[in-house]
Amino acid sequence: MMIDSQPKKRLSHHRIPWPRLLAMLLVCGAASLPGLEAATQTGVDKQYIPISDAIEPDPEIAAVIRPYSIELDRIMDQLVTVSTAVMPVEQPESAVGNLAADILRTEASRRSGKDIDIALMNHRGLRIPLPKGPITVRTMFELMPFENNITLLKFTGAQIQDLADELAVYGGEPISGMRMRIVGDQGRDVTVGGEPVDPQATYWLATNVWLADGGGPLPTLWEPLERVDLPDLIRESFIEYLSKLDEISPVLDGRITQEEAP
Repeated sequence: MMIDSQPKKRLSHHRIPWPRLLAMLLVCGAASLPGLEAATQTGVDKQYIPISDAIEPDPEIAAVIRPYSIELDRIMDQLVTVSTAVMPVEQPESAVGNLAADILRTEASRRSGKDIDIALMNHRGLRIPLPKGPITVRTMFELMPFENNITLLKFTGAQIQDLADELAVYGGEPISGMRMRIVGDQGRDVTVGGEPVDPQATYWLATNVWLADGGGPLPTLWEPLERVDLPDLIRESFIEYLSKLDEISPVLDGRITQEEAP
């Protein structure tokens, strides 16, 4: 694992009350918009209100929202951990992708009680490079803005090889527990847990619900032998995990390498 295991004081409030905060902001803001009442009445023509930076803030709405905005900023600015260097998002392998996939495999195993063999993320779901220095809750929302849950999928070894070939065609994605070479458009020398993939064996893979539900270019994920959807949000799981660490450091370990076809 690439992650510094030194204990760190846990983030005091890592679970963000988004539904409550956003509902208050929306209700408070929308209640005072001119024309909203007319727009929502049955049989009344809608009135469209153009929004631009030229609109001055309404003092009454601003006063109502201010306490919630202050509380939101307090939560978002809490320190999660510290990164010793910038971690860019790249293919076929990247430091932030390795970090994310390693955490996903660890957290999926802990939360499900299963031995998770592989974790797979989509690099486009990691929206920013992790910066050097403080990593806050806000940083984690910028990195992973989507409300994706952890999903567990069970596959045969033959399906894992099919998945490796799909990863090869796509140019690689963040993985953990699995290693492979991309040669042309094929996945070669695929191992899981340090051993060659056994076509007759079965393996549990953790990923996000978007990939499992048909997002992305990996159709093998759509036909598992079994599927278990966990209630845990990936981003919240990551925040909880990272908040226990003093710092994290980027590591590239060659879990996916790319070569030209002979």
